[in-house]
Amino acid sequence: MKSFPKITNQIPAWQVERANKLHRACCRVQKAIADGEQITRACRKVSRSYHRRALKSDPTRRLQLTPPTLRRHFKAWNRSGQKPLSLILKFRARPPYIPRQLMIRFAEFCANNRLPSVKTAWQKFSTRKQNALRTRGISYGQVCYSFYASDFYLMQKQLKTIEAAKATLDQMRFKAIADITERLPERPPRRRIKCETDFQI
Repeated sequence: MKSFPKITNQIPAWQVERANKLHRACCRVQKAIADGEQITRACRKVSRSYHRRALKSDPTRRLQLTPPTLRRHFKAWNRSGQKPLSLILKFRARPPYIPRQLMIRFAEFCANNRLPSVKTAWQKFSTRKQNALRTRGISYGQVCYSFYASDFYLMQKQLKTIEAAKATLDQMRFKAIADITERLPERPPRRRIKCETDFQI
């Protein structure tokens, strides 16, 4: 039996394990055929050792490897040069659709409100009366596809800086007002009338 090369890439561990198991199964089928067995019988025998076995990297997933499925993988494996990489799942999840204008409004909401996290921001944004209908059915997980958390925290950092600057400005304003109040009277001083001596008799 051929030794199978390791798959090293940024691929989920369960997919790597699945591909390597399929590779071993295909090697066993190939050996059985070389020993004189028919492909149908070889796939049936090898399938019993792998079908419905849980993956160690993710026990919630089980290897679905019925004889027809194994035969299909075996053909694809042969066409691609008998490499485990050819058995990696090729599907890619499509990002969910979220209206652009809605996400722009959400970004503006985050830029104008101090909030602890993106999740809290989305909860508050989606419960507003004017947004409730449009945000229905859109989860926080879907929002993460379109709105980066790094942008959110940069906005919050700037808001914090603005608030600190505003607090400092308020202190300066209050001090200036207090100084003016101390130096200047509330009302103008009363006008003094000069008394003159009248010599008329």
